[in-house]
Amino acid sequence: MSEHHQQSHTSDSRHHLAIWCRAEVFTFGALTTPPPPDITPASLKALVKYMKKSGTAGYPKMNYMLWRHIACSKLHMSEELAWMYFETYSMLTNVSSQRRIQTDIQTSKAHTPTEIERLKDSRKVDSLAFILLLFLQSFHQIDLKSTLSRDEWPNRKRNSDLDARKNRIYDEQSHQLFIQTHLDDLLNIVAETPGMSTLENKTALVLFWFYYFQESNASESVQSATLNMDAITALSYIFEGTLHDNLRKIITFHEILQNPSIQHEIGVNKSIVPFKNLSNLIRRSLIANPFQVGQTMKRGTLLPLPFNNPTHEQRSGRVLCNSNFADERHRFVLMTMINRSLSDQQSSDITNAEFRIHRCSYSYIYILAPLRCVEVRKCHNVTIVLGAVETTLKVTDCENVSISAVCRRLLISQCRSSSFYIHTPSRPLIQLNCAGLLFAPYNSSHVELLEQMERSGLCKELNLWNKPLVTHPAGYVDEQPWSLLPPDDFYPISSIRLEDQQADGLLPLPVEYQSAMDKRQKSISTLANEITAAQLNSEQRQRFQRFVVSNFEAWLDATGNAKILNHLSSLQQQ
Repeated sequence: MSEHHQQSHTSDSRHHLAIWCRAEVFTFGALTTPPPPDITPASLKALVKYMKKSGTAGYPKMNYMLWRHIACSKLHMSEELAWMYFETYSMLTNVSSQRRIQTDIQTSKAHTPTEIERLKDSRKVDSLAFILLLFLQSFHQIDLKSTLSRDEWPNRKRNSDLDARKNRIYDEQSHQLFIQTHLDDLLNIVAETPGMSTLENKTALVLFWFYYFQESNASESVQSATLNMDAITALSYIFEGTLHDNLRKIITFHEILQNPSIQHEIGVNKSIVPFKNLSNLIRRSLIANPFQVGQTMKRGTLLPLPFNNPTHEQRSGRVLCNSNFADERHRFVLMTMINRSLSDQQSSDITNAEFRIHRCSYSYIYILAPLRCVEVRKCHNVTIVLGAVETTLKVTDCENVSISAVCRRLLISQCRSSSFYIHTPSRPLIQLNCAGLLFAPYNSSHVELLEQMERSGLCKELNLWNKPLVTHPAGYVDEQPWSLLPPDDFYPISSIRLEDQQADGLLPLPVEYQSAMDKRQKSISTLANEITAAQLNSEQRQRFQRFVVSNFEAWLDATGNAKILNHLSSLQQQ
């Protein structure tokens, strides 16, 4: 009876188990720049064994000093690229905001290369999870759409919008396909394989190259391979899921493997997990992430667009949120197809969410709520003003956009003729096919900004907005894609709502930008004094007023700012 009950319970758990990929490690952790050619499954497996033989410097946590040595000496990376990967992992882990602020303040006080390197060398990451993130760097090298299209009729026509929608592949489906295709390689990197102890007395350096060539020349049998609980915990960096179809109760991959019925199903013995059984479990339970674009468009709720559009030029843009079925950790907002409009999003539904701005054009978008991460994709001719972004702001395939944001990292790929007003403690990353990028310090403010920054682990003291890093692949030659905005062209912008405007001004500006603003303000004051001293009569004042107004209106029309004033006027009517 008990055996029958146990089998029934196992079957029931199997039916309810769902596993998916954490979207953030793919969207913001897998960089579009191709990884160095020496990062392969074989070299990463060899690297795991090398770290385990390197003592406390390499396992279970690896310090940056060891990683820098491995990356530069064995994987032939530049030191800048090595730090970029190391920093990427840290950004996508749950670290307290106070600890992040403390680290940034320490970095801001380091003035010499030696001091900076000393701080970097003291940083550590979880060894196995970090190696898995390196494995994911190959994600953008796979043509997922062409892979899926092989099963379609070869002569199928796609002339209608309906066909295009039916064949759309969402990001979460691409992540799922990548894992299905490369799952065994992923698991094998962190698995324990037979014969690992045969060279216990060799040095770590010899071990690295021995295993590298061994893995490169012969595929290791996985029939008897196993994974320990350290490896299972590392896999929680990529996977999560639910046991009972309850999307309000999400558990880590490690917690899934702690479930007695799951352990019985795959034959876990003394915390040792059989490779083959684990691979089969993941394959039959793997689904597309249920909190991303596909399900948000299908099941999410519409958020209101707060401003009327008197020009009637707006297309059917939408803002969708999954807060009606997702918990706070998996909140996702999609803003899509906003055109010739003004959008101000401050709903509590978007707080600390992953926010995607997609295919918007000729619009002004203000999002002053604190956000977890933001992706701006396929937009053109838009101005976007953000508050504090806890982790990453990613801008892809955009043209003629202006973005103001406080964020931990800025990623830019395939963008042209765009301006970035940024406050960030890490170097902005410029990836493939960019040109005409302008960088300037953050130019906006609102009353809750400093409080949001503190909650998000961002401080005023460290701002590397003016030190972009271009991450071209080896052998790629391109013209300098970026420059700094001249101080005389720097202008602050205000929030839409009066109650959001910050009387204390902007975040601290570099000296040259503050001097330019002071000079401009002084010129305005001087002109005002001259007008007052001129003692114009009534007719002269009217003529002067008409002259100023006509020139101002001409400037509004020439710059396209007249339409935004029309949108703002609708605010007073609500």
